[in-house]
Amino acid sequence: MPTVTIDGSTIMVEPDTKIIQAADQLGIEIPRFCYHPDLRPEGNCRMCLVHVKGFARLTPACTTPVGDNMVVSTAHTHNKVREATQGVLEFLLINHPLDCPICDQAGECSLQDFYLHPDYGLYHSDVDPNEKVRKHKALNLGPIYMDSERCVMCSRCVRFCNEVSETGELQFVQRGNHVEIQAFENRALDDPYAGNLADVCPVGALTSQDFRFKRRVWFLQHAESVCAGCSTGCNVRIDHADGRVERVVPRRNPAVNKSWMCDEGRGSFHRLENLSRFKFPLIRREGILREGSWDEAIAAIMNATHVTTPGQAAFAASSSATNETLWLLREWGQFLNLPSLMDYRLYDEPSNIGALQDHLLRRWDKTPNAQGATRLGLGKGPGIVSMAEAAGHGTVQFALIVHYPPLVGPDNDTRLAALRRLSQDATFSVVLTNDQAEWWGGANVVLPITSWSEEDGTYTNFAGEVQAVQAAVAPPGQARPAWQILAELLSQTTESKPFASAEAVFDALALAVTEFAGLRYSLLKSHRATAYPPEGRMAYGQEGFTGH
Repeated sequence: MPTVTIDGSTIMVEPDTKIIQAADQLGIEIPRFCYHPDLRPEGNCRMCLVHVKGFARLTPACTTPVGDNMVVSTAHTHNKVREATQGVLEFLLINHPLDCPICDQAGECSLQDFYLHPDYGLYHSDVDPNEKVRKHKALNLGPIYMDSERCVMCSRCVRFCNEVSETGELQFVQRGNHVEIQAFENRALDDPYAGNLADVCPVGALTSQDFRFKRRVWFLQHAESVCAGCSTGCNVRIDHADGRVERVVPRRNPAVNKSWMCDEGRGSFHRLENLSRFKFPLIRREGILREGSWDEAIAAIMNATHVTTPGQAAFAASSSATNETLWLLREWGQFLNLPSLMDYRLYDEPSNIGALQDHLLRRWDKTPNAQGATRLGLGKGPGIVSMAEAAGHGTVQFALIVHYPPLVGPDNDTRLAALRRLSQDATFSVVLTNDQAEWWGGANVVLPITSWSEEDGTYTNFAGEVQAVQAAVAPPGQARPAWQILAELLSQTTESKPFASAEAVFDALALAVTEFAGLRYSLLKSHRATAYPPEGRMAYGQEGFTGH
């Protein structure tokens, strides 16, 4: 394995590692526009020029592989490299508009950061703003707005369309200082992954239609999570402010989603905004569901289980629930020694957990945790339709239903019809849900639970990768995580202390379930996706420039 020294720091790397990748491993930022870790290197922006001892000329760090005993100097330590970097910056800024006050990329723009860098920015330019070349501005391409004047010709968007989404919708046109990116006939982009173009753009040339002018990025707070739109489990970052999710962007995880996510998952948080949330427990009194306290609701549920005949209980789980919720549901049912029916599927059909919907990331299973439910043993029952039929025959005295409306695609009518029948026909039924809907109107107790982005926990994706999700915003009213409700019911059944956190539940789960053996919640959190943001630089707010 070759050894390279960069700005006095030495590291051993894998063969064919590029200089820019070795520098990233050392925490030495080499400025870049065209380089992206999940796109083919082009070397056309020339921002990443470095000096290599023994080389006659400066060389681009993104295309030059490391050689053994190579000695590299960057703009942080070498005057010639610094001058070259400043020259490239000045060349890029000659025709760049003075849009920073109104540009949506302000605050996370590589061009801003590099210009303000103490090692190679902050220089004076004598270019007359009146001489700047004018190009197309604010061109609406559907999910993306294009501003050609801001473009630095890094070609990331073109390469993404050619190499990743394989749509080939963008291309370079014209020559010289009139060159620009253009969509064919300026048509709206017809690509379910078009939102990634705003992510890969290092400046404000491509911005998201959905996030445009909504919020300045320096007001955003961040939570690391996993997309709940399908069984792929793309790693994402939830950006939120004032208790509201503002946008969702992908985090880089080469083993799961690289740096990408689909537009369905990116906009799935809007489905939560449209839910009709209820804020307090509902308990049936005199034939009518009325608001009650949590203590009253828990007591009513426990009283119902005490008079239920063994073998006449049904537990309908959800593959949108976390591993923690599903395991506690199973454990409570086993300690009660009641349920003869427990499943998350409609029928006893084989699951399509891993079936791809396209060539990239989207899968037909629009729930995040079907694999987790299967591994926890909740996929061996008769199916929810059979539970509903049993309730119709009068053989279900107690039913507990956990339901989350899907974040992508419509809810399954067959499933809702079965859940309605189960909640109405069971002698006593309990529903845990986050949506005020008509189908659970016949239940005896309805409890408000948190949604995705409002709770900690874990999902298991189609490939068996267990990944942690993080709460970003507070739930409405008195809504609680489903695992917390089930933990309270379990503690009252076993007369033990309830679990205090999702971490405690998962660690107990990992000790009890063979498929999760050796996993720890703290390790899942510490081994989340690489800290690269989508555009391929170091994490927002964590650049930690190594210059002097």
